Amino acid sequence: MHKTVLLKETLEILEPKQNENFIDATFGEGGLSLTLIEYLKPKGKILAFEWDPVLYELGIKKLKKMKEKNIRLVNKNFREIKKVVRKEKFLNIKGVIFDLGVSNWHYEESRRGFSFRKEEPLDMRINPQEIKITAFDIVNYANYSELVRIFREYGEEPEANKIAKEIIERRKIKKIETSSELAEIVKQIKKSKKKIHPATQIFMALRVFINDELKNLDEGLESALDVLEKGGKIVVITFQGLEDRVVKKFIKRNRKRIEVLTKNVVKPTQEEIKENPKARSAKLRAFKKL
Repeated sequence: MHKTVLLKETLEILEPKQNENFIDATFGEGGLSLTLIEYLKPKGKILAFEWDPVLYELGIKKLKKMKEKNIRLVNKNFREIKKVVRKEKFLNIKGVIFDLGVSNWHYEESRRGFSFRKEEPLDMRINPQEIKITAFDIVNYANYSELVRIFREYGEEPEANKIAKEIIERRKIKKIETSSELAEIVKQIKKSKKKIHPATQIFMALRVFINDELKNLDEGLESALDVLEKGGKIVVITFQGLEDRVVKKFIKRNRKRIEVLTKNVVKPTQEEIKENPKARSAKLRAFKKL
């Protein structure tokens, strides 16, 4: 089960009360929504978004099994918050939470090649029904300059040139078909002594590019701010620098509309990182609508 990162801090900032309404922009495996809803009952509701169709179905089953009627789950990307809120006539929104990145389920169970530790087809689409291009397509058919651009722009990979060159040489011999094949190629190029796997940035670049994550986040934040009640709060938890940059630009752009609640970015405690090592790169920023 995916552990919600910075949960205590999120709840302290949001101060949820009985009968209030919230939006969970990233339902995932439901950890946050299912904790938050207990503060909002009996009449408070959560409108939750899950873009992955398989996770969405699993979420619907989970909510049915728990007889949880106060959470309304939709199979949409959070960039459509405004549209969905209108359609659902979801009003008086006190807060919106974005817990970014992909869930544990994607790495462990989706079989779509998100993890460089597994032998899986190179897919990396969060919603295969909406997205046509896969990681396989990019790795095997994008030209050199396009590969370099993707690795640099979406993964901040310093050795983008070398890696792109090697990929092009390898695919002449045979197509690169699995996540472990790609990870091995990168590993041979990058003789990294760091703790993180050498292929981390390449995998992130492909995933972020394919799923258009940065543009979706930018649109999602603007939508969230528009639907929020005055005095309502937005909490964003990011896991990498590019996401955090989008959030900072959003804050700068909306200086007159918001008050920043986290003067310094909030990070997990050593205790939380020990319990959940995946939390180590998390950063929380929060703001209030004026």
